Amino acid sequence: MAETSTLPLLNHELAEDELAWMHGVYADFEAKRAAFTGPPGAFNPKEALREVLGRPEYALPTPMDLTGDGPWRGGKNRHNRNVSGVFLKKVELHRHERSRTDQFPMYIVGEADGFSLNADNQPVLEPVNGGDHCHNSPDAPHAFVPKVGKPVNSDWEIAFIAITPRNLKEDTQKVRDETRAAYQQVTGYEAPVGV
Repeated sequence: MAETSTLPLLNHELAEDELAWMHGVYADFEAKRAAFTGPPGAFNPKEALREVLGRPEYALPTPMDLTGDGPWRGGKNRHNRNVSGVFLKKVELHRHERSRTDQFPMYIVGEADGFSLNADNQPVLEPVNGGDHCHNSPDAPHAFVPKVGKPVNSDWEIAFIAITPRNLKEDTQKVRDETRAAYQQVTGYEAPVGV
């Protein structure tokens, strides 16, 4: 993971059709969850999301590879932005120096907060729910973390759709030491190293 990037800055706004696509995917995923009549705890959100993303109405010009446990990569929308399904079981604290990222949580096993820094460089934790839109400006440190102050179950997971302007393997950097200290201050946990 590079300390700094020499890539050109990509800081776009999502188009209306990108937002409409995401709202549709989430609405159909939630409808599938609500219609489930099996035993409590038997609903498999990852399989439900795989089925929804595989529907013809959500087909991308370049489809995501929906096989395996994820991440589901390879998707590109008509704006040539990458669309991926990501499933995190641990905290990944990092920044993308030259790339805006948009993340849309689909489900959380347990509860989650979003860590970031505000305009005054102060640490912020905000509750994260399915259907939210988490926008990370270029160079903004960010992470999804288990709900601060609550016990963390061993099966904690957050699943989200990420829309990114480039392959972020090219533009992912460690956070600065002061960000790591701020993370520890608000969460009570030592900041993870890298991703």
